[in-house]
Amino acid sequence: MGGQWRKAVWRLWAVALAVSLVALAASGIAAVAKSSALPAPLLGKWTRTVTSADVKHVGATGVPAGSTCTLTINHNVLNASVSCTKGVGAFQGIVAPAGANRVHIQLGQPNPDTYSWHVSGNHLTFTRVKDTVPDREAVFSGVWQRK
Repeated sequence: MGGQWRKAVWRLWAVALAVSLVALAASGIAAVAKSSALPAPLLGKWTRTVTSADVKHVGATGVPAGSTCTLTINHNVLNASVSCTKGVGAFQGIVAPAGANRVHIQLGQPNPDTYSWHVSGNHLTFTRVKDTVPDREAVFSGVWQRK
């Protein structure tokens, strides 16, 4: 009788452990999936025109003032593309979460960068936190209009 009781207790412990591990794994997977998703307000098509002040402020050389840029952000693996009418051309890449209201814009040059963002109505504002590529900063820093 004692052997059967011990087997039942071991089975109960094994089931409890398995359920706990599955629950932990599921919550970890959900956390990873949730943290890698971009907030809905960022998704869509945005445009902005680079000004001479943008170019001068950062010392950009590859993007001229007056270039109109279109940024598209969606849910794909390569979730973003940008194309400008003058200068830098078009790129595909990734806009990745980098904390609360921050993203890494991995388009064009792969140097490390971080931008804070804010959406208000039909306007998206990117503000440089860290970027070593003046052309990218000239394009992205500023106010974008939802298209």
